[in-house]
Amino acid sequence: MARYEGRCLCGAVRYRAEAEPINERVCHCRICQRAIGAAFNARLLFRIDDVTIEGPVATINSTPDLKRGFCAACGTTLFSRRDSRNILGVTSGSLDDPSLFKP
Repeated sequence: MARYEGRCLCGAVRYRAEAEPINERVCHCRICQRAIGAAFNARLLFRIDDVTIEGPVATINSTPDLKRGFCAACGTTLFSRRDSRNILGVTSGSLDDPSLFKP
């Protein structure tokens, strides 16, 4: 089993998941475009309990049931979290080894 690890630009926030992703996807919706500041949001979806996040994370609700998390120090977008589905999606660009992302 692969170990998925990543961090923000400044290194203040780190995360890890030792479970396989539920899904790997690229979303082109307008909300993701605005949240990421790019044409799409490439992410790996895990169960919330399978991901450990350490460091100063700030969040904002982009929709009533979707929270987006970013580093409070440097602003790097790291994840989206949907509690109603028990899913946390980490951004593929924040992975230490981006070759693990296979949408």
